[in-house]
Amino acid sequence: MQGKGILKNSSQKEWVSVCKDINSIVKCEVCGEPTGRLVKTIFGEGVFPRVCKCKRDKLKKQQEEDENRQKQIRLDQVINNSMMNENFKTCNLKNWDHGIGNENLFRIATEYIAKFHEMKSNNYGMLVYGDCGNGKTYFSGCIANALISKLVPVVCVGVIALTERISKSKRNFGEEGIFTVLNALENADLLILDDLGTEEDNKWTRAMIYQVIEKRNSSKLPLIITTNMRIADLKERYDERTYSRLTDMCSFIRNTGGDIRKMQGKAKTEVFFKKVMR
Repeated sequence: MQGKGILKNSSQKEWVSVCKDINSIVKCEVCGEPTGRLVKTIFGEGVFPRVCKCKRDKLKKQQEEDENRQKQIRLDQVINNSMMNENFKTCNLKNWDHGIGNENLFRIATEYIAKFHEMKSNNYGMLVYGDCGNGKTYFSGCIANALISKLVPVVCVGVIALTERISKSKRNFGEEGIFTVLNALENADLLILDDLGTEEDNKWTRAMIYQVIEKRNSSKLPLIITTNMRIADLKERYDERTYSRLTDMCSFIRNTGGDIRKMQGKAKTEVFFKKVMR
């Protein structure tokens, strides 16, 4: 045992004598920070390893990605992969039809995705309203898919599907089931509610919509809503309390584009007749 102690002390002293010169500390070739630091020990001064800035940033990014993966796993367990249907999953800014799509919405989506960290930090949300079929759902789906591809936990869901999911959870687990879904939504850095106003209009669904919105508000997490309703009708249906939360959390954006589905249907019909009438 004594020999081991002597060997240990000898090695430590030898290491200190080699590394005691602070000017000999190697600097990272990427960020330029020193990869060691001078520390006083009982044996004298010595240079101990330290993590440079670029490695710290890499470790922080990895930690955030791991945390976001865990958030998405918890979301999947309760919300079933954000209940995003196939229509949502095909939305992509690369496929945006600039011939018929609203260019203002395209720019907003592009900037919102690029600056999402700032959007989240400041709890910047949107309520996009306008006539049926003018690209609001595609707009929100583009944002969802782009952020999910960056490992940002997102729930993008139709309001009907969400209220049905809450109702099912209530039937199975009582009031606790409601809070299970509402609490799960907190794992989403962004919540997108599509087609507000299409759900069954009754006291219970209005209360659930308020609970969802208030949960996002109290958690200071952003919310995007799309709706075909006029603002006056929305205010009347969901009462002043809900409307007040929405005005505080969301910028109201009117989409004035035409009915894209009608345009696409007309184009499809023209192609059909060309094929069958030639």
